[in-house]
Amino acid sequence: MAPRSTLCRRAGGVVAVALAGAMGLAACAPPVRPPAFTPREEVPLAGLPTGQAGWPDAQWWKRYNDPQLNHVVDLAMRGSPNLEQAEARYRAALRAVDSAKAELNPQVRALLSGSHGYSDVTLHGQAPGASGSAQGFELSPGSSWSNSGVAGALATWDLDLWGKQKDAVAAAVGQARAAEAEKASAAASLQYNVVNTYFDWQAQQARLDVARHGVKSSEDYRSLVELRVKHGLDDPTALDQADAQLAQQRGSVAQLEGAAALDGVQLAALAGVAPADLEALKPTPLPTPDVQLPPDARLGLLARRPDIAAARWQIEASSKNIDQARKAYYPDVSLMGLGAFLRTYPDLGSGTRTDLGLGNVGLSVQLPIFSGGRLKAQYETAQAQLDTAVAQYDGAVVQAAGDVAQGIATLQALEARRTQQDAQYDATVAQKTKAGDRRAKGLIDDRDWLRADMQVDEQRDARLQIISQMLSANLSLIHALGGGYVADDLPSLPAATAAKEASR
Repeated sequence: MAPRSTLCRRAGGVVAVALAGAMGLAACAPPVRPPAFTPREEVPLAGLPTGQAGWPDAQWWKRYNDPQLNHVVDLAMRGSPNLEQAEARYRAALRAVDSAKAELNPQVRALLSGSHGYSDVTLHGQAPGASGSAQGFELSPGSSWSNSGVAGALATWDLDLWGKQKDAVAAAVGQARAAEAEKASAAASLQYNVVNTYFDWQAQQARLDVARHGVKSSEDYRSLVELRVKHGLDDPTALDQADAQLAQQRGSVAQLEGAAALDGVQLAALAGVAPADLEALKPTPLPTPDVQLPPDARLGLLARRPDIAAARWQIEASSKNIDQARKAYYPDVSLMGLGAFLRTYPDLGSGTRTDLGLGNVGLSVQLPIFSGGRLKAQYETAQAQLDTAVAQYDGAVVQAAGDVAQGIATLQALEARRTQQDAQYDATVAQKTKAGDRRAKGLIDDRDWLRADMQVDEQRDARLQIISQMLSANLSLIHALGGGYVADDLPSLPAATAAKEASR
């Protein structure tokens, strides 16, 4: 038998040859190359006015100082099914990170096995050189019962020499961070929809007050016309016109009441409760729309959008998947240890038994020699996933820029309209005041004053509609700017890093 030192040298030589062969096969791995894209890093938006720094805040809806609104938002944040789904996806992604990290740790598997057997052996044979009936023979030692048991343990530890499993962990972390950003995106959308619906309900209530006052004025006007027609002072068609006007005013009230009821149902749905469980809302004055904008609405601020943050993390996860797929061409090197003990009672009752102990430790090298194109397909699939992630990121950036630009343009246009509407409203109020003075002097009758009053109602309603539209556009811009979401640890885009590695 060869000395132990000689056996160790031979074993080491075998391992060295195996590793050298594995490294030669790993040379077939795809080269590190930069992704076929250049992610957007700047989306200039021209014509931005200067405004407030640090806007919007994380809990931006509290700036309106409306406890009723705060309660509805809190109720929605606690009971939204969409948020629960996003939270569940985030928890699942965290568990995937734990699973990927666990693959880096050694593991030990145990085996316990026991058996009880019965044997009945009969041996038939033929004696060499014998003739006739003496040629065959039969041996039957009889039947026996036996017991046997095995206990063993196998320890393995993947050394992850090339960092393949660490890339898997990094990819799982990227997916988890993307899920976290998607959860924030779901929360931001919920907050925006709740606040927007709430203020739309408040706008309907304000317009309802105006419309109901218009109904009262139309009823008074019709009464006067009816009286004049009855006494032959007006043509009967004047009463028909007054009836049509009254019906139009009552139709406006019905339409606004329906819209307000629909807003209430939608608020209850957003809050995840039945409409009857939503506390009765009280009308409050509409807040003044905020036309002051952040000093910089370029990508630096747009990156606060959770959907862009999620897309960034998807790029990070996809790039790590490419690294993992490339390193699949390299051998897997593991430490293995085996210990086992076997005890057998070949013939119960005979007092005999057999004991066997086993134990070894060493390196295990597994390397891909022929994969039938599987490794190449996995690598190209990972590359395609990265290209998709980058395209989605670029799309999210462009969409964000468009949302912000549209919100700014809408606010500016509505601000210009409000200026003209205010002037028109002031002029109509002045006409009503003059009509009141002339009525007091007996120069006109009540019909002229009521017509002036109804014209003021029309201008009030138009003014409320513009304010409501401006408030909705303001909320939409807050949502487009991320709704107060802040992510301070976004990963850097991989294009520059990949290009640097490719030049090596």
